[in-house]
Amino acid sequence: MTSVIPEAPTASPAFRGQSISTVFHVEVMNDLDTGQPTLVASTQGNHGDLQVVTAEQVRRKANEVRNTIAQGEALAAAFEAATAPAPGPPRSFTYTHYFTGEQATYTCTPWCYGGHTSDMASPTNPVDIVCWSPDDIGGNLPVDANTGTSQTYDILKSRIAVEPFSDSICERLPHAVVEILDEHYIAPLDPDALAGVIDLLAERVEALRKTHAQLVRTRAEYIARGEATA
Repeated sequence: MTSVIPEAPTASPAFRGQSISTVFHVEVMNDLDTGQPTLVASTQGNHGDLQVVTAEQVRRKANEVRNTIAQGEALAAAFEAATAPAPGPPRSFTYTHYFTGEQATYTCTPWCYGGHTSDMASPTNPVDIVCWSPDDIGGNLPVDANTGTSQTYDILKSRIAVEPFSDSICERLPHAVVEILDEHYIAPLDPDALAGVIDLLAERVEALRKTHAQLVRTRAEYIARGEATA
């Protein structure tokens, strides 16, 4: 059973009382008289609805359960965002404008991970200034880029970025950057290896959900501060 219940002492009123839970029990039972195997499933904690099912019914129910779990993860992410401590004061740095030679100061986003060393060290075109959040902790897999030789690649890493002086409003707002691969293959996979890939991709999807929650929060804060038109 999966359950997400914010604790009353620390939860904001908007989250109190919210809970998401699911039960998914699948079992192969053998008839005591004939020995014939039967597939059964239940979605109640006491197995009061235990019944014979088909494999297709199990797959359909598994999809429903995954959606419920995703709702629980979203609730947990929203709770985490709402109860996180306030960030420290944002950093500011001074750079030399590449075209005018004038000194300018930019106040960095509170969550920026970069040191902007290169921006401060030499004349900088403002459109090249980028604020990055830390990468999530990614996983990697041996991938064959259709050459017959495998190379280890990070899979589905994500972070938040802002390019405050970009010509594109989409880039001036906090946006997600997802590292992904094209025409790269993982093969050959036996059942255990495929199960490992599935587990890793599930972890990557969970990390993307966290990035999504962070993006929603940081974009709202960014717009509230009026920085989107800087």
